[in-house]
This record gives sequence, structure tokens and C-alpha cells, in this order.
Amino acid sequence: MEGLTRGEFDEAAAPPNDASQPTDASGDVRPIDASSPEAGNDAGDATVTETAFTDAGAYAPDQPTTTAVSEHMTNNVGVTPGLGVDCLTCHKMGGTGVVFLFGGTVFQDVAGTMPAVDEEVRVLDSNNMGYSAHSDANGNFWFKMGATAIAFPAMSGVRNATQTVLMTNTLTASNCNGCHDKTTTDPLHIP
Repeated sequence: MEGLTRGEFDEAAAPPNDASQPTDASGDVRPIDASSPEAGNDAGDATVTETAFTDAGAYAPDQPTTTAVSEHMTNNVGVTPGLGVDCLTCHKMGGTGVVFLFGGTVFQDVAGTMPAVDEEVRVLDSNNMGYSAHSDANGNFWFKMGATAIAFPAMSGVRNATQTVLMTNTLTASNCNGCHDKTTTDPLHIP
């Protein structure tokens, strides 16, 4: 489960060329308010395009009490989680760390210099199973492997109380930092 389909997170509510794409008066794509039906928070509205947040309910803060950085330091791992560090190099089946379904780092800026704290990162797989994780004080997020694996292809997105940003391409693997490494693709960020 290493790597990630090349794709940018975009302020779009749906994949490109979707007729339900929200636009402003000029026709440009506009950001979506996280509490709006367009963000997938109103399952009863049949006109809403399915997104990673469909049926997820409204955003609610849930910042982890620990950080990935402190856990790595406490356990003398020798790797500091963050930009360019592929979580699933170790956190995979047969790896040296606890197995994650997905993990990565989210930032407030495209340069990857300001961590985004308590952002919800959600994956909705092709079996309509949703998996959410919130970013810690350093912007790192992870979802530990349970009894099931992500059924690919999947949709992904990031949101906070005021914004939702969706990945425009479908997810075919779950190593977020493997693609969003600042070299291959811009860091994962929510403006």
C-alpha cells in the first residue's frame, strides 16, 4: 500500500467536469463551507455529489492527545515524522511500526512550512467504508489498521470547521506523504 495516485487536493466539491461543481459568479471553482450540503454533510440531499465526507456528519474537533513526533522520540525510532517522510515505509504489513491504513502530514500552506492542527483527513473507500483521522500538533495524522483494509479505489479529503478540500483523483494506495513530498507533488495542505 505504498505510493499514492498522483493528484492534487483541490478546493473542488467533485471531480473535474462534474455538472454539480460549485462555482462563483465568474464560473470559477469556489471553496466549500464544511457545514454545507456540498461538503457531503447532508445525506438526504440527492443532488449532492458523493465525496469523501458523504455521511460523515459535521466536522468535530478531535486532535490526538499525543504526537507522532513524541511517540517516535519516546521509542527511539530515529525518524522524525513530517514532510517527505513516508509513514508506510515502516507502518505497513511486515514493517517495523504499528500498521496504518493511511498516514501523512497536512499543512496550512503549499510550501509545507506551517503544520495544520486538528484537520480531519478522511478516506471513503469503494465499499462506502469511511476512515477519519485528525492531525496532531505537528500536522501528522494516521489511522491504525483494524480488521479491514481500504477497498481501492477510494476518495479522500481534508476539512476543518470552515473549509473542505477534496482530492481530485481517486486514491489507489494510502501513503499520503509518499506522493505529497514537495518534490513529486505539493505537500498536502488546506488553505
